[in-house]
Amino acid sequence: MATSSQCKTSPLLCAWAFAITTSPAIAGGILTIMRVGDGAGCTHATLASAISGASTGVADLTEIRLSKLVSDQVLTISDRNIRISGNWSNCTESSPSSGPQTIGGNNLDTVIRVNTTGLTTRSFELNRVVLRGGGGDNPLTERGGGLRISGRVDATVNRSLIFDNESTLGGGIAIDSAFATLRVNDSVIGISIPTGRNMADGGLGGGLGLGGGIYCRDSNVTLQNTRVTNGMAKDHGGGIYADNCLVRISADQAAIDASPDLISDNSALGGNGGGIYATGNSTITWRPLTGSGFAGATLNNRASLRGGAVFLTGSSSFIGDWIRVESSQADERGGAFALEDESNLTLRGGPSFACNDNRCPGIFSSRGITQGNSATLIGGAIYAEGGSVVDLRQQHIFDNFANNGSALHLSGSTTQAELQSVLIARNVLYGVGNGTSTIELTSSADATLRFVTMSGNSRVSNMFPGIERAVSSIRANGGTSLLQVRNSLLWNDANESVRLLVGATVFASCTLSHENATLPSATVANPLYVNTTGDNPNFALSAASPAIDRCAGSGDNEDDIYGRARPVDQPLVPNVSGAFDAGAIEFISEAVFADGFEYGL
Repeated sequence: MATSSQCKTSPLLCAWAFAITTSPAIAGGILTIMRVGDGAGCTHATLASAISGASTGVADLTEIRLSKLVSDQVLTISDRNIRISGNWSNCTESSPSSGPQTIGGNNLDTVIRVNTTGLTTRSFELNRVVLRGGGGDNPLTERGGGLRISGRVDATVNRSLIFDNESTLGGGIAIDSAFATLRVNDSVIGISIPTGRNMADGGLGGGLGLGGGIYCRDSNVTLQNTRVTNGMAKDHGGGIYADNCLVRISADQAAIDASPDLISDNSALGGNGGGIYATGNSTITWRPLTGSGFAGATLNNRASLRGGAVFLTGSSSFIGDWIRVESSQADERGGAFALEDESNLTLRGGPSFACNDNRCPGIFSSRGITQGNSATLIGGAIYAEGGSVVDLRQQHIFDNFANNGSALHLSGSTTQAELQSVLIARNVLYGVGNGTSTIELTSSADATLRFVTMSGNSRVSNMFPGIERAVSSIRANGGTSLLQVRNSLLWNDANESVRLLVGATVFASCTLSHENATLPSATVANPLYVNTTGDNPNFALSAASPAIDRCAGSGDNEDDIYGRARPVDQPLVPNVSGAFDAGAIEFISEAVFADGFEYGL
């Protein structure tokens, strides 16, 4: 059974049932059961001897039932199909009744290495095990403090806890083969106290420390109902480092209810990507397991340089469906996300979803590690450069802080962003010499805003007597910079709606603003939000809003920020240019908005 201390540090352990679902023995092969423990019925006294005695037959499977704690382990599994199960209390019982058992390392080497030497794929399963105490200091050879997978290996980790390990590449796990796959189910990589973190420290030779929790190269990794927490990297990727990898993250609602923060409290101490670092055409996908619903959150990840939550480079991609990114920190670029080198970021909501409590999709409360008047962060929520593309749909960009571009900063003539049904509110520019605009487009970057609501964004420092409006909601700089603002609301958001420099151009249609000197096509009209004050502002439209039934359609996906199909044509409101409402939130007279992030029908 899970102990009380394990319950405190890992709620997932307490939620585990005793049964383990494992794959059947390979067809046509022999299943051999070995029992490692002390006392009657045990076939081996040590885990190493059981592994050594396992069949090397291509179709054979050896199941090792571990019923005692083992320590000081340096284990190699080569060219064998092996399943290690740690939920046995003794060697005589016929069904599992305890767990997990601990496999401890010697703090000098990887605990378990799994590899192949031939062209045949082998399977490896680790079930209900605590894997800890791995270490290594050689920056050239050490990968995976707890577990290293290489060669043609199909690996699965079920309901296990991997923590308190250290290595140069991949403090907890390293997988580094084009023919290797890893699935981690219902597990925790790390632990919710800093003293039990996995670390990638670069070793005594001073090499790079990459991937505090997981290091993945040329491989596929699937994390299902699994947390990566308290990882620490000397350089990049506090939680996960991916190089030419496909990483899939998903969770069902039961797991999220137990622990929604799937990537949390990870740190890149001297580099980029506090939570995740992706390079070399890597793709990170994060989606709900069942196809719909809240998919989980990142929380309290930090990088000393760029991308507090996620850093993307080398034409890599991140696709997140209904995820929440909260309380990320970085000190140079991108409090939550930083992109470069033609990388892509896609964040989407979902169809017809209720958004309440801490489950709204978007980016919240990102900021620089250095704060106040010493702030240096550019791009509070997102920073993108070098031909990268940002695609945001049904997102909240709320309460983010930066010295320049508190919500979004884009740089470069081929860098672009498209925002649709996005609320950008209460983001703050701060620090001496801070920037002027909530959204910054520099060096001819482009942006298109459709059905966007911008409100209550501000700036503050000791240069000002208190909080004041930003100079402009959006600034575009560069001769080929094109800003498009369609079907949107920019009300009392800044002194100027738009500021254009060095030949930048703007096109706007069906937009309401508090001024139209800088945006001549805008209509000066108060959108009459429900309530923009207090801790839970509500930027929905009130029944008398002039933004209702004002616009024609704009774009392919017309859903509003809550995934409700547009338009909802109000029978008592005359259409201006069409039946679509301006702004992120479509007015529905039957809706009851409890606060700015909640609705019910």
